[in-house]
Order: sequence, then C-alpha cells, then structure tokens
Amino acid sequence: MQTKHRRWIDENYPTAKSANNKCNEAVRLMIARFPELRVQVGFANGVFHCWAVDEDRRIVDPTAKQFECFVGKRYAKSAALKYTLIADRFLRKDEYEPATGAIFLDT
Repeated sequence: MQTKHRRWIDENYPTAKSANNKCNEAVRLMIARFPELRVQVGFANGVFHCWAVDEDRRIVDPTAKQFECFVGKRYAKSAALKYTLIADRFLRKDEYEPATGAIFLDT
C-alpha cells in the first residue's frame, strides 16, 4: 500500500473501533480523496465487505483494522455482487436499481 493511503487511513480510521462497520463510508471517502482507487466488494472473514484496490490491484482497505482479531481467509472477491456508489448499496448479478438507474455491469 502506498504511503499516502496508509497516512489517510491512520488519520481517519486509526482503531478497530473507529473502523468497525464503516467500510461503505470509508471507501466512499477514500475514493473521493484518491480517484485512482476502485471499489471492490466481496467477503472479508466471511462477511460482506467493501474495500478499494489501487492501479496495481493491491488491496487498500481503510477499515481493515476491524478484522485484526479474525482468522482465516481475509478477502474473497465476489463475482455475484457489486457495490455501486450510485445506488449506495450492493447489487446482485443482473440486478437493476430503478431509483438511481444503477445496474450491475460485469466489467
């Protein structure tokens, strides 16, 4: 992870408590600050989670500290789910969000 990303995370989500259940908020704020990042969704330690990836597809997770006490597989990308910042929620494969016009696009 790049130093600029690490600094931002340490300033905004410094503890497990401050990061707990904040993945949506944190990723949205981080992408607004660093537009080169992209949203990734899937599972982390078996729960729905979103994080960012950089240009080299390295994980940049602003709320990773909430998982420090967990063990097992950390991240698993889901091909059946996509997080959309437009709809502000997870979309399932082939789902359309009529209120916002967001659609799951397999890119």
